[in-house]
Amino acid sequence: MIVRRLLTLIRLCGILALGVAVYVWLYPARFRSWIGNDDASQAAAPAPARQNAAPAAPAVPTVPALPKPPPTGLKVSAAAGETALPARPDAPRLPRPTAAQIAVAAWLGARFHVVPGAIEPLVVEADKLSKDYKLSPNLLIAVMAIESNFHPYIQSEAGAQGLMQVMPVIHAKRYEKFGGKSSFMDPMVSLRVGAEILRDCVKLKGGSETEALRFYFGGGATSDTYIDKVTTEQRKLNLVAAGARVPTN
Repeated sequence: MIVRRLLTLIRLCGILALGVAVYVWLYPARFRSWIGNDDASQAAAPAPARQNAAPAAPAVPTVPALPKPPPTGLKVSAAAGETALPARPDAPRLPRPTAAQIAVAAWLGARFHVVPGAIEPLVVEADKLSKDYKLSPNLLIAVMAIESNFHPYIQSEAGAQGLMQVMPVIHAKRYEKFGGKSSFMDPMVSLRVGAEILRDCVKLKGGSETEALRFYFGGGATSDTYIDKVTTEQRKLNLVAAGARVPTN
């Protein structure tokens, strides 16, 4: 009986030893860590270049910069509280709008369903150009309103474009100082070019804004209707700028 138990114990020890040998063969690293002999694995690892060196940040692929699109509209900076022109390096910074200019922009926005903040820079510039070119107050704004309803990207059947409905084919040279063809649909450029044309029309017609408007329109039987629309709009804008309440219909 004792011999049989001894043989059984020997057989069990042999099976256990075989199992350990197989485990050591399959997982040598774990076996070394269990017996506390991991110095060899540490010695095999490469030493850092500098002690306490911060780990290197993962490399970030370089993305090539995309070309900037040409300016196509107006931008309002809500944080700074200032209106900004389309991104154009030679564009001067406009002053803050006055209370009257803000009121005019708000009235036009309600009348033509356009964001007032986009109209404010145009109103400020139109007032400045009117003084520079000795035109009546709000005349340029009235022309923009009648010509385009303050929608800057419309084009007529004859090819007139932009807020002031200028013919780029005829007045191409006037656009050259603003960037040429790339500026045809720029709202601020359209205003400036249209203001130049209207100023020249006034000079050509001996200082008469009425006849200048007729010439700007192109003459014809319907020019009287056009003049009446512009002057009526101008009178409304003058009242709005003075603080009066004027219906937008």
